[in-house]
Amino acid sequence: MRKSFVKIISIGLLSLLLVSCGKNDTYDQSMQKAKEAINEEKFEEAESFIDLALESRPKEDEAKNYQKQIQSYNKAMAFKKKKETKNAVIKLDEVIKVKEGSIQLVEYAKKEKEKLKEEKDKHKNEKNKENKKDKKSKKEKETRDTLWNTSKADKLREFMVGFSQAMDQDYKEYNQSQNVDLYGIKLPSVVLNGEWKMAVNEQEVQLEWSETGEGNKPYQLVAVYSDADTQPYLKKHVYFFVIENGTPKVFVTQQNQGNDQNYLYFNETQNADIKNGFAQIVNGGQAAKMPEKSSTKEYKDNKLLAAKVLVKQFESYGGNPNDAIDNSTDTTYSLMKEPSMEIWTTGVYLPEDVTIITGSPLAAGMFTYHNNGDGTVTMYPVPSHYQDKDWDDPELGKQMAQEVIDNKKVVDISNVSDEMASKMATIIENDI
Repeated sequence: MRKSFVKIISIGLLSLLLVSCGKNDTYDQSMQKAKEAINEEKFEEAESFIDLALESRPKEDEAKNYQKQIQSYNKAMAFKKKKETKNAVIKLDEVIKVKEGSIQLVEYAKKEKEKLKEEKDKHKNEKNKENKKDKKSKKEKETRDTLWNTSKADKLREFMVGFSQAMDQDYKEYNQSQNVDLYGIKLPSVVLNGEWKMAVNEQEVQLEWSETGEGNKPYQLVAVYSDADTQPYLKKHVYFFVIENGTPKVFVTQQNQGNDQNYLYFNETQNADIKNGFAQIVNGGQAAKMPEKSSTKEYKDNKLLAAKVLVKQFESYGGNPNDAIDNSTDTTYSLMKEPSMEIWTTGVYLPEDVTIITGSPLAAGMFTYHNNGDGTVTMYPVPSHYQDKDWDDPELGKQMAQEVIDNKKVVDISNVSDEMASKMATIIENDI
């Protein structure tokens, strides 16, 4: 309707011009008005003037070229409005390809093409960002939902680097095809192939290697780390990172001797850093970070640690550690390291090195423990006296010695303050 109205007005104006200028000037006047309308971006009005010019000279190439350009341009703008970018670009190309037409329309068409390209690129980038975000979200969800995968294994590697630094130990990664040598035992292969049996709390457990944390056996071994290559004798650790029925657990062994059952004894580690780190990785897929200084790093074999053991022993028997300190004139203690301790003369040895705290008089007690290096000790109920004649019996003696090993207990000493331990250390006569 608007186009027809513009055409009527334009024809009226041209009629006036014809009266004053003569009929032969109709074409020139129409083309001049069309060019002016194009410069002012009045494209419908320009199209009307071009139509009038062609009525005057139907075979004029210039007018035909202008008509083709402006029709294509107007159609391109209509397609743009409807967001039909592809069709709009086709029509703009038609404007640009016309030879001996409107230079101004060509410039308009090129600018519009550039705008459409920018809009297309912007839309594409936004879409790519959304796709990447969706893929990232999907990957993160898969990482969270999968019990174990390569992404979580990478995070554990990163974590163990920090753990090694914090503990002043060098932990290396091992797997089902690459073993660590723990006092001649090749781990984890000998456990996976059944040559040795993993035992937790003196009970055999069923274990298999898993890349996903899922499988047919209760214990899914997903990673193995050890410092055995660099630690001295009796200071070597092997950590098994296990998922038990969906629950992440870290088990540690320092066993240095064999036994009739071919059991490899593991305890669930009491080291809060490594336990929490592994749990965070399994449950959330997040890279757990070690503190700059591990809270368990300072648990070394010394008089202070032995004093903490004494404090816990007094408390476990319902006594008051301060009473022992106050009566230090009557009771003292001494320390002795035993790398390979035989229980009486039974031929049965404790599976790891121990420290023996001996009281004087003997009635003050004897305490045998292994420092786990993580804020805990393993207490072995080794008797201070072997008055029972059954100890001398070859078979009964071995059974009783094995009971000592079977009844070991892990004790947390991390909650004993250094202040209290320092007081207790005054009644210990030597250091180790």
